[in-house]
Amino acid sequence: MIIEVNLPEEYCIIKDEQEIRIILASSLYDKGVIALGYAAESVGLEKRTLIEEMGKYNVHVLKLNDNDIQRILKNARNN
Repeated sequence: MIIEVNLPEEYCIIKDEQEIRIILASSLYDKGVIALGYAAESVGLEKRTLIEEMGKYNVHVLKLNDNDIQRILKNARNN
């Protein structure tokens, strides 16, 4: 799917098209719409590079709920 969005330059503080693509892919990943691999591929970056870029926008790659955290802590105490 190709979507074209016209952003008025006078209102757009981000001028770099690649940065806008990264923000969009990061947001879609964060919402669970697309996988990390596809997000990276769609903006032409390696996964690791996209992960680093996502950090700039407070998008976290690890999605842990309370149960996950409790399990990790329990396993850490047992080792």
